[in-house]
Amino acid sequence: MILTILLAVLGIILSVALFVAIVMFAGPVAAVLLIILGLVGLVLSMPFLVSWAVILLIMVTVIKLLIVPYFDKRKKSRLDLEHMLIIPQKQKVRVDMNNTVNGFNPYVIDCFYTDEKTGREFVFTSKPFLNDPTPYLEGVQLGVFVNPVDYSNYYVDVSKLGDIK
Repeated sequence: MILTILLAVLGIILSVALFVAIVMFAGPVAAVLLIILGLVGLVLSMPFLVSWAVILLIMVTVIKLLIVPYFDKRKKSRLDLEHMLIIPQKQKVRVDMNNTVNGFNPYVIDCFYTDEKTGREFVFTSKPFLNDPTPYLEGVQLGVFVNPVDYSNYYVDVSKLGDIK
């Protein structure tokens, strides 16, 4: 009886760890953890672990494929309609050492803009890219949609770069 309770608690802990890993990494690491969790469930002859893994996989898939893109698209369309477009004076590609995507440090584009009225400098950072966007930037001037009241609410429009990942 105690062993069953301990195994159930272990299953819940592994399920939560799997969910966090899939949400954070959503890549090969999450797939390996899912396989390990499934194997642990089979080895321990505990079908509820496998069912937890399937439920979590379905939840993460729904979140990743439906909910996250919906909010990204909604934010972009809201910024397109309600905010002003500024053109940065300088663009620079760098590797973002503070974040990882699938175990790699992604590239980001920093757009530098100086407000003519106040003289204050702003740096707007694009979404992360797995591939170096430098070749796509030649001859392209990106735009940044900003909230006129709060410049920390912005969106770097990288649609001119094409289908770069």
